[in-house]
This record gives sequence, structure tokens and C-alpha cells, in this order.
Amino acid sequence: MKPYALGLFALSFVLSSTIGALSQDTAPWQGPIDDQLQSFQSDNGARAYSHAAPNIRRMFPTLERFMSMVEGGYPQVRKPKSWTMGPATPLSDDLVAQEVIIVGPTGKVWKALYTLQQQADGNWQISGVSLQGLKSFGV
Repeated sequence: MKPYALGLFALSFVLSSTIGALSQDTAPWQGPIDDQLQSFQSDNGARAYSHAAPNIRRMFPTLERFMSMVEGGYPQVRKPKSWTMGPATPLSDDLVAQEVIIVGPTGKVWKALYTLQQQADGNWQISGVSLQGLKSFGV
């Protein structure tokens, strides 16, 4: 192999390894979503509520009210079978929209759009979520 071809091969290998590693990294705002969904699955409402941003805490100032809202309006989030992170869109320096594909308790697939706000301490908290049902096809 010629020296320049070997160099190009090595460069492409390094670049593909680096890009692969970057794509496997978890964005800092995804942690609260994962942890909240895991907390809901394990019936740990207090931990799930800890990820609520101040705007959510103002609307639902107690754990009981928060859980009542989630159980009544978001059963897909309350008891998900599984979820996968999709693309994220920065909305400002401290606000991001994160798409999450959720398989709900009945097996229906949903697209959740989470908004997360970075707090003064640097942590990300969930400031909202909206759900849209997706058509799924069985095999």
C-alpha cells in the first residue's frame, strides 16, 4: 500500500471512530428524561417529581397533584414499556426540545416532545412534554 493511501486509511479510521464515539454520548438533558421514566416505571413518584422544572412545580405544587396529572393525562409516560431518544433541537442557550419515542403500556407507539430548561446550578429539568400517537404496524 502506498504511504499516502495508508495515511488516508488511518485518518478515515480515526475519524469514523471519533464520530461513532460522539454519537454514542448522551446529551446532559437526556439523563433527567431517562431517570424520570425509570422512576415512573418503578413507582418512585418523588424521584420522578424531582426532575420537574419550576414552572411544572408551580402548576403542581405537591407530589400528589403531580402524580394525579401524570396518571390521568400521561399513562404512556407513567408506565412506559420502553423508550428511545430521538433528535434534540436547541431552542436557546438554556432550553432544548428532545424527541423521545415511547412504547406505552398497551404497546402503542408515541412520539413525546420534551422541553428541558437548564437551571442556574447547571442541571437540566423537564419543563413540559407533549405526546403524539404514531401509527405502528405489526408483523
